[in-house]
Amino acid sequence: MDNNWNIIMKTAKELAQEYHKEGWTGDCNDFTQASSSVSQELTNLEVERLWDEFSNGEMIAEGMTFTFHRQGRDKVITIEQTDII
Repeated sequence: MDNNWNIIMKTAKELAQEYHKEGWTGDCNDFTQASSSVSQELTNLEVERLWDEFSNGEMIAEGMTFTFHRQGRDKVITIEQTDII
């Protein structure tokens, strides 16, 4: 999971910087696809496991806020930059 965590954090940083004003929102599959710019190793199942762990909650890590919620049947993640870098 350590390597997966690094991929998740690098992907989240890229998304937070790119979408800093409005934040990034997508489902687990969208996040997995976005991670391909960092690594091809992260799978949708691993992203869904992270979502399941924080379901209907938030996680703050490395200057970013992750919000995990449902939109219909989709497992959605919102990433917002909490620190100005």
